[in-house]
Amino acid sequence: MFLIAAVLGCAVVLLVGILFRRAAASAHDLGAVADAVPATVEPRAQPVVCRTLRVYFIKPSKYDDAGWVQWFWKGVLPNNTLTVLAALNDTYNELHREQGIYLETVLWDEQVDGPILPDTIRAIQEKALEDGVEVIIGLAGVQTNQYPRGRDLALRFRRAGFPVLVGGFHVSGYPETRTFLEDCGITTVVGEAETIWCELLDDYIAGRLRRTYSVTDGIRAKTGSGEITVPVITDAQLPAISDPYLHRFASSTMTTVDTSRGCPFTCSYCSVKNVMGRTMRARDPEAVVRWIRDAGDRHGIRSLFIVDDDFFRSPTWEPILEGMAAYRREGHDLSFMMQVDAEAAAFGDLAPGEVPSSQRRKCERFLELAAAAGCYSAFVGFETFNPQNLLAATKVQNLDKEQRRRKDDTAGQALLAVKEKYRRVVRNWHAHGVAVHCGYMIGFPFDDPECGRQSAEWLLDVGVDLASFFVVTPLPGTEDHDRAVRDGTILDWDFNNYDSQHMVSHHPRMTTEEVVRAYREAYLTFYSARNTLRLLFTVHRVPGLSWAARSAMWRQHLYYFYSYRAGRHPMLGGIWQRRMPGARREVLTDEEARGHYLGGGVVSAEGVRLALPA
Repeated sequence: MFLIAAVLGCAVVLLVGILFRRAAASAHDLGAVADAVPATVEPRAQPVVCRTLRVYFIKPSKYDDAGWVQWFWKGVLPNNTLTVLAALNDTYNELHREQGIYLETVLWDEQVDGPILPDTIRAIQEKALEDGVEVIIGLAGVQTNQYPRGRDLALRFRRAGFPVLVGGFHVSGYPETRTFLEDCGITTVVGEAETIWCELLDDYIAGRLRRTYSVTDGIRAKTGSGEITVPVITDAQLPAISDPYLHRFASSTMTTVDTSRGCPFTCSYCSVKNVMGRTMRARDPEAVVRWIRDAGDRHGIRSLFIVDDDFFRSPTWEPILEGMAAYRREGHDLSFMMQVDAEAAAFGDLAPGEVPSSQRRKCERFLELAAAAGCYSAFVGFETFNPQNLLAATKVQNLDKEQRRRKDDTAGQALLAVKEKYRRVVRNWHAHGVAVHCGYMIGFPFDDPECGRQSAEWLLDVGVDLASFFVVTPLPGTEDHDRAVRDGTILDWDFNNYDSQHMVSHHPRMTTEEVVRAYREAYLTFYSARNTLRLLFTVHRVPGLSWAARSAMWRQHLYYFYSYRAGRHPMLGGIWQRRMPGARREVLTDEEARGHYLGGGVVSAEGVRLALPA
């Protein structure tokens, strides 16, 4: 679900975070402030801004195994949640420009901007007093493995008297965390923010900020176990591009965009469907194409990561790809990578006289348009070769339709069928010049101690270009987590370790050490020195693969080799980890954090210490 596009050899970026004690000198030292709202062109007097809110959207990092906050010289992929939230602030300003309310936006991504320390918080307070503005703290897009760091930051800011908001997949999918944060005086935001944000800000301005907000205006969508309300995003403002933010990454000409949300499938390990629903919702395709053109013309964006969980299932992929292809035909440089399911490219050769089905024609059209639009990499969730694991995880879309119906196949026949399907997927993408980056998970119920090395060899055999390996993790908000809690198989409740490289639950066939060893053998086999050297000397000469795809795979393979050998998952890291004195983990559990940061109480927005709720 998560991708990395790493590009080595960039210019040195400003080392944000070292001079936190001097941060009061300028709001820019505290993060990337979005451009001010353009002056109105109407020939009338400008409204007097009488109330300014400085909104900090903070993406927390996570603690590494030694307890340090992960912070890197260069990041590898901008965070889409931050730029989407910045756009919502722009929308709010447009709607309230005549009402004397103005929002300033500060983006702070701890992975590239550096850890937020107590001195940083004091500097934020001092700068706000100096400028006469109010401050709102928003911990944005918090994943489960980022929750301990995000919780610690939220409690520190709360102790300092700031209003604090926390959103993201973890709080949206785990009621126990919401209860704890709300008891500590922190506001939780459940689900997507498009229909919540303006209401939340209006409540804050009116002095009635609630303890929790969730989506109530939208459409009903199925999840893995019920229904939720999700917002219609057809006319929602697209991500706001922040040039200062992009310059903190390996490639300042690459950014992210989401064109649709949701996932129609029922994989038991995935939390997407339970937060965003299984009903696919799309943005206005014409607006998306205009945004892409503007990104290239005004910001020099030449590469995109379309972060949709399954772009092939988006209702609007065709007009978007057509628009991107037209933009390229005009002579503009544009390339992109995306996430798609295996079915998008799993078709085989037609028999003599066979007429292609409508589904096959749709798939062929998708691949042709993707290549014409500049796609250089398709991320496909293979997850496992074992058909029993696919059935156990309800990822039946990776099985052929005949396999789903037949019950008499031997294990060997079923395995060969899956391998052949994956081989077709790779072959079809390669035929259109597109590289295949696969996701693969270790630790499914029917895995054994040899599964890591064997799976890596099979992935090399079917021809995948890049592989991201993950340890199966029962994330809160998923069916896997609910089952693990019921069965009592959770071994580790430290959410910092729910990062796809630690084993946190009991496995029916392997010990924890055997699962971790199989995970290590998977990436050490795929990213062996021999394979890496062969890649460097052959420049990834895959028949039909475009130069853009080959060069991207060359760079990304090097980055993955570097990250895995450093013992860090590539999707959770960056280039050259740095350490800052004072940026280390101090507590483990929620209650320890409450006592450590709040001293057994809650600090109100007015600075008054309150008793804990009964």
